[in-house]
Amino acid sequence: MRGWIIDCYPDRNDEGVVLWFRTADRVVRVHDAGYRPSFYVSGQGLEGLTRDLEGAGAITSLVRRRTELGAPPVEVLKVSVDNSRQLARLARAVDRWGDYRRFRLYNVDLRIGQRYLLPRGLFPFGLAEYDGGMRMLESRLRIDYPVPPLRASQVCMESGYGPKPLPDDPIRSLSLDGMQWEGREEDMLRDLQEAVRRVDPDLLLVPRGDSAGLGHILHRASVLGLEGFELGREKGLREKEERSYQSYGQTVYRPAAKMLRGRLHIDTSSFMYREGGVSGVLDLSRVCGIPFQDLTRVTPGTAISSMQMDQALRSGHLVSWKKNRPEDFKTARQLIRSDRGGMIHQPVVGLHQGVTELDFSSLYPSIIVNFNISPETLQCSCCPQAERVVPELGYRICGRQQGLLPQVIRPIIERRRTFKRLAKERPERREDYEGRSKILKWLLVTCFGYTGYRNARFGRIECHESITAYGREILLRASEMAEESGFRILHGIVDSLWLQGDGDVSRFQDRVGREYGIPLEDEGRYSWLVFLPNIHNGMGALNRYYGAFQDGRVKMRGIAARKRDCTPLVRDFQTRALSLLAEGEGCSGFMERVPDVIGLLQGFHERLLSGEVPREELVLTRRISRPLDGYRQMNHTAAALRCLRQQGQELQPGESLRYVLRDDSSRQPSQRVEVSELQGEGGYDAGFYAELLLRSGEELLSPLGWDRERLRQRLLGRGDQTVIGSKPV
Repeated sequence: MRGWIIDCYPDRNDEGVVLWFRTADRVVRVHDAGYRPSFYVSGQGLEGLTRDLEGAGAITSLVRRRTELGAPPVEVLKVSVDNSRQLARLARAVDRWGDYRRFRLYNVDLRIGQRYLLPRGLFPFGLAEYDGGMRMLESRLRIDYPVPPLRASQVCMESGYGPKPLPDDPIRSLSLDGMQWEGREEDMLRDLQEAVRRVDPDLLLVPRGDSAGLGHILHRASVLGLEGFELGREKGLREKEERSYQSYGQTVYRPAAKMLRGRLHIDTSSFMYREGGVSGVLDLSRVCGIPFQDLTRVTPGTAISSMQMDQALRSGHLVSWKKNRPEDFKTARQLIRSDRGGMIHQPVVGLHQGVTELDFSSLYPSIIVNFNISPETLQCSCCPQAERVVPELGYRICGRQQGLLPQVIRPIIERRRTFKRLAKERPERREDYEGRSKILKWLLVTCFGYTGYRNARFGRIECHESITAYGREILLRASEMAEESGFRILHGIVDSLWLQGDGDVSRFQDRVGREYGIPLEDEGRYSWLVFLPNIHNGMGALNRYYGAFQDGRVKMRGIAARKRDCTPLVRDFQTRALSLLAEGEGCSGFMERVPDVIGLLQGFHERLLSGEVPREELVLTRRISRPLDGYRQMNHTAAALRCLRQQGQELQPGESLRYVLRDDSSRQPSQRVEVSELQGEGGYDAGFYAELLLRSGEELLSPLGWDRERLRQRLLGRGDQTVIGSKPV
């Protein structure tokens, strides 16, 4: 029979692997009970280790494998065990027996999708044929491929109040697609289970499915003693514990994963699903080899790391369990020269017209590919007189072999460019292609950061330094060519340039593209553009601007309306203000509409002071960075967390908290703030929200001379009524 692998995971008793195979008209469970996972060990004393492992029930053999990128194969010990639990236990034991230094271990923590599917040439959602054995009928990099006829259903649940339901909160209503149930909890749960069995969807889409939806449904069924309650196609649940972690200076919370067996539970609030939808996640699942359900619960960095490991395994390399490659020694002078970021032109603060924005397409990933940057290609032993040398840093780059990173990233770049082109050529499938393109964009964004991430399997800080060095050279040279072509540079940052002047944009793009082999894309020509100042020193802020393109599109970066913690009221004001300003052509049209924006601000201000603003427009959203006991001062966030604790709820670092400020001067948490989901009644602190509103007005108009105090006087009917500003350029 022909069909698609839609899921792959260990048997619930950890006896082999289960595959779910979707044909055109049915779903088949395939169980490989004879599968035995393996890991590898290198080091001194392997003979004694062999006796210990075989005494523990493992099967061992000496084989030759590559343990380092670009290095020849060496003899290692292959250790095969009965199941993944035994593998993890024995790997930890071997590490301990070697005093955590005598042995190096490989292929220990590979995901089951990689460990089982890759050696067999299989991948999720690829067309395959099954006749007792499985074989693929297509390439994983195919662009237009047949998609399995997946049936999707949406499950919605309403429970108690609060950011997430408490264990004792009863379910008030349930729905599946168009069917809805209310009444006795037991009856609703039985009706949901029966409807799922009857409809038999392949995907269950559940809003906040891991943090609140499906998890609470299964918990309540257990509390109520509903034996045999299942929403998967087989009994049991695959779970992963919740955790909070730091990423790029932010605290991120990952709820406990609730993955069904035989049916795919998709938490629709997950990052991957929000960015790519079903089409994007399905395509990425094919490419990176991670099953759909698991993929929606990992980061783009995990996906690109998985692809790197796949490439390494296919080329006969092993994947080190614990990376131990140190940074190369550098003198203080070398550190100063190498530890730098991207090239920047300080933006010219103020109002401008006739500006063209140009962006390099996937600059850093393209540098990796075009200049063959990879851990094993930098300072390689085979090219002591390499022709290619990293600018400023002097690192030699191998000219004989293509590195691992370029092998992985090149197909992603080409695939994304193809999807972007198809989205324009085939409007009937634009949504699918855009979802696939968008999710691949995040892989390309992350692949650069992972070269400098200390825990990345194939990371190396010298790769990170080399990429930024090439990036600086390319933007600097492009800037020189722009000035030679008759342009003035208003701003430039890493991979983008904002140019003003009468030069030939197309000719300039072609010239830069030919020199470096990286397309320079035209993002559009602005009717007017405002670069905003840094609030601390008045210099141009690197990523805070807004403008209107000549085709009517509005672009904004770094202002309140773009931030997740912005109140709906402020977002509404700034969005409407920009729409008003966008009606004006050029700087003169912009200036003519500034009084309208001030009038709009005054209307919002008066509505605030009158108490007429609905509370849902005043919700403040904050991502908490620590538990309540970690706060030393009773600020807004701590007060809201204290209110939640009084209701029996605790949020973990990284989770989002939503509240309305009632009285900023009160020292009583319940009088100071009100958690949005608790749905209490009361007023709001009009003065506090008025200040937020004034700040958002100042953010837009400060380059024109309208600071917060001047706006306040204007709204109170005092002060200068004229509209002045910096001279438009």
